[in-house]
Amino acid sequence: MESANLQATESSEPISGSSPLVSVIVPTFNRGYCIVQALQSVLLQNFANFEIIVVDDASTDDTCEQVQRITDTRVHYVAHEKNKGGAAARNSGIRIAKGEFVAFLDSDDYWQPDKLDKQITAMQAAGPKCGMSYTWISCVDDSGKEVLRINPDIDGACFKEMMVSNFIGSFSNIVVRKSLLLDVGALDEAFRSCQDWDLFVRLTRDASVHCLREYAVRYLLSTTDKNRISTNSNSVIQGHNLMLTKYADDYASLPPQIKLRAYRVYMGIFANCGSVRHTVGTGIERMKCGSPLSELKNFSYLILRALRRNLRMKMHAGRRARSLKATLHPS
Repeated sequence: MESANLQATESSEPISGSSPLVSVIVPTFNRGYCIVQALQSVLLQNFANFEIIVVDDASTDDTCEQVQRITDTRVHYVAHEKNKGGAAARNSGIRIAKGEFVAFLDSDDYWQPDKLDKQITAMQAAGPKCGMSYTWISCVDDSGKEVLRINPDIDGACFKEMMVSNFIGSFSNIVVRKSLLLDVGALDEAFRSCQDWDLFVRLTRDASVHCLREYAVRYLLSTTDKNRISTNSNSVIQGHNLMLTKYADDYASLPPQIKLRAYRVYMGIFANCGSVRHTVGTGIERMKCGSPLSELKNFSYLILRALRRNLRMKMHAGRRARSLKATLHPS
């Protein structure tokens, strides 16, 4: 499967002016209610040599008007004529980015003021061998309360660890050399989820990674935003299944213990999505790794979780169908 071909689109007009060191790409869709906060967190960075490229993926709300309220000339707004998805929006930003480094920020997240400065300083000190930097993440709910911290202690050469799971966790906390992004083909637009994980796998295959061990990103774990891919089980299943297909040869060549850890992660994700077929399938591959008998308890637990989740989803769908029928055809 090929990654996105970075050809010009309707949203890729060149941006005039001198070249900044960093291009911050902010994809957005119907986030007029929060995008100003995200952009302000970039504008308030104590590192100033950047441009911001907002790529509006055909929003139908007031996103455009909210962005235009900001008068800072470093902010540039481009728009898709039709909705194409987050991967396509980020690729549109990459096409016109002028910086040596590219940073991403989802439009409902925001940064701490010293994030860019510390990451760029670290990458410049490490030299060209360092292709990407990421930070720890503070996850907040819709009320702004912190509910989770993501703080992996992994850096350097980490391709095998990246094959196990997406320990970086988000686009919002990375800075990557643009030359490396172009070398690996940017984002694969075939993915409905796991777009970030797929890219991180390709970025870490040969490049070294820096970890800024600070909670420099506030990441929204929303339960109400209908535009979030992470809340769509079908998209989650499609993305993870595509990861297994695209990197089948890489998974086959992993050492058994690392492969076992990877299939354990996949099995848990598929179980949470209620996909019995995919849970069983990855479970079988997990047992082929020479899993000890102690794995059987967790294996059985995840199969039961998938069955229960699947049943709840079917019951919920049935209730929705009956409610819709009653609305359309009242007695």
